[in-house]
Parts: sequence; structure tokens; C-alpha cells
Amino acid sequence: MQHAKPVTTDAPLLTVCQLGRLGDIVAMEPAYRFLHERHPDRRFRWYTRPQYAELLRFAPFVDEIVTISDADEYRKRKAELPPGTLSWEFNFHTPGTPKPRQVRTFPSLLRQFSEAAGLEVPDETPRFYFDPEAAPPPLPDDYVVLHCASRGKNRQWPAGKWRRLAEFLLDSGRNVVEIGMKPVLDIDSPRFVNLTGQIQLQTAARIIADAACFIGVESGFGHIANAVGVFGIIITGKLRRHPEYVTYSGRYGHGIDCNLVRLYDLPAARVPFELVRNAAARFLSGAPMSAAECDRLCLIHQIRSMRRNPGVAVAELLRKPFDRFNAEMEFFRRKHATHSR
Repeated sequence: MQHAKPVTTDAPLLTVCQLGRLGDIVAMEPAYRFLHERHPDRRFRWYTRPQYAELLRFAPFVDEIVTISDADEYRKRKAELPPGTLSWEFNFHTPGTPKPRQVRTFPSLLRQFSEAAGLEVPDETPRFYFDPEAAPPPLPDDYVVLHCASRGKNRQWPAGKWRRLAEFLLDSGRNVVEIGMKPVLDIDSPRFVNLTGQIQLQTAARIIADAACFIGVESGFGHIANAVGVFGIIITGKLRRHPEYVTYSGRYGHGIDCNLVRLYDLPAARVPFELVRNAAARFLSGAPMSAAECDRLCLIHQIRSMRRNPGVAVAELLRKPFDRFNAEMEFFRRKHATHSR
């Protein structure tokens, strides 16, 4: 994408502020593109925190990036913008105004933040813009990327399960690369590479893009996987009072090249190892599960687990006489209604 014509430094401004985290910024890329397409003759300025500047530094529609530390600094800078500037803030709350009403549904981050800013942005897959001169570190062929930890406590999957999954992948002949802020795995294998805490976001994105598959918890790196076109297996679950949720737009949001492995109304930590292993095994076999197959597998597992629960079994046993009575009453009601006609 390029500007319709060269934008000069004195062109009217269009500014966007996004102070969210990695996943928020990657997910909102279609909104930035949408705004540029509606205002191609404006100079596009993006405000963000310093650690995220590289995410859009190479986007062809971004003319200028201004790094800021927090919302207070942004408000001061916004007050100094010239008249006629068009400005949008995403995932940003102005003190003194009511917070957006909480809803029971959980739409994608793109839809949430766009609607809060008064925009109707099409549901598209985000794009990632690579530094053309950046090269990933030398890595083995045919590797799977694991991202094992998220900042959200209720999005974690236990370290023991991650280790079992990594060992399963290694035993299957695949190489494994772990990325993230801190290591979760401690594996002594020549086919395991630990790159946690040592790579820039541009490098991490290239590593994800070149992988055979991405397996991770719900996090910003999952949004990068969606943006770069790699197959993803995302371990997720309940978020606060939302029994199930999908933060992705585009491909992953529609279940394309993505398996969301989760149990209804339970956190990610409760997802059993066997479900993730089965999704990984299907991918390794060359016939990955569809989104519908993955949902069905998870649902069947949860129903079977519930029936093995002693409390559920006792409740069903106690309920049987009432169910039988209700069925007989319904049969009598319908029979009587038929005879009275």
C-alpha cells in the first residue's frame, strides 16, 4: 500500500494513539489502514509506547511515529496539534468520561476498539510489516514455535503440560523454538532452541512467520501469528465472566488455519494436555483439524469428563424420576389435546 500521492510535511494531520499492549496494536492494524484509505492526503502520525514503535515502523501508510510514555503525555501533545487535525484514540480512556458499558459478548479487539472510537472497520486479518533488512537468527528447518506464557494470570497453561508437549514434538522429529519474555521450558536437546527474552519484536515476527506452526496461549504473539499467515494452535478458555471469547479478527477469528483449544467456562489452565497433543498430532500428520472439528473434540471431552464426575452422576441419578414424570405428563397433555379436537 502506498499514498495516492506524496504527502508533504505541511499536509493536514491524521493522528492515531494506541497505548495498549502488543496484541492490541497488531490487532488494530486494519483500523489504521482503514483510516489511511479514507484520508489518503493526510500525514499519518502514530503515537505509541517506545517498545512497540517497530510494529508499524515499516508500514507504508505511516509517515511519522511519536513515542510517548503514557496517556498524560499524549494529552499534552494532542493539545498542541494544529487546528483541523483528525485524531483517534484506541483502547484509551479519558478521565472524567464514563467507561464503555460492559457487554456479555466478547467481540474481536478490532471490533471493540473501533466501535469505541466511533468507526465501522471491516473484519479483516491484520498485516505485519517487516523490516526488509532484518534477518532472523539461524534456526533449524521444520520447527514449531511455542509461546508458553502470557501476562494475564488466567491465560496460563501449566509448565508441566508445556514440557510434555515440547517432548511430544521433539519425539515426533520436529525442532522446537521457544519465544517470549521469560523461559518456561528447561529442555536439554540439540533440537530445542530457547530464544526467550533475547529478540526484538521484528525478529520474533519473522521467526513465527517462518515456522511450520505456532502453538501458544492467548497473547500478542498469537495476533502476530494471525497476521503473518502461519497455522496456529491457541490454548485459551474463560476470561473473567466470558465463558468463551475470540479476540482475533480475519483468519483466526473465522477459524481459518487456527485451532482454538478450550473448554467452555473454564480457564486455559484446565485444558488437558491430550487435547493440545491431538491438535498438534493432526497438524504434524499433514491433515490439521478444522475449527469445527476442534470445537467438537473439546466439547466431547468436556461432556465425558462431566459424566465421570461423581457429583454430576449423583445429580443425574436423582433427577431421573423427575425427568420420567415430566415426560409422562407431557405425553398425557399431548394425548388429551389430540382427543379433545
